[in-house]
Amino acid sequence: MNARTALLTGLAFALTACTSTPSIPTNPLAARWNGKPAGTFFAAYGPPLSDTAASSGATLYTWRGGYIRGRSCQVELTVNADYRIQKIRTVVDRPDSKGGPSHCEKVLDAAK
Repeated sequence: MNARTALLTGLAFALTACTSTPSIPTNPLAARWNGKPAGTFFAAYGPPLSDTAASSGATLYTWRGGYIRGRSCQVELTVNADYRIQKIRTVVDRPDSKGGPSHCEKVLDAAK
């Protein structure tokens, strides 16, 4: 009976190693924008500063905006061939002095 339990336990561990879990957004910007059309982002906030083709077939866009009282927000968007945002990464941001949402989170509609 112990050999059977050990075999089933080992099989269960092997099967869980073969499955992948979807990535969970690690920040409010990712939660708001990952998977959304890049056109929606650029229509709402303006065109990117630059774009670069990535080796994976994706395009990296650099966007800057949200100029308020000397503050700006700059993000890098990784966009796939279907023109959907795969990843959004903050390049320039300002944290809130009271611990609230950052400047980019407020500007890019990710503050809750």
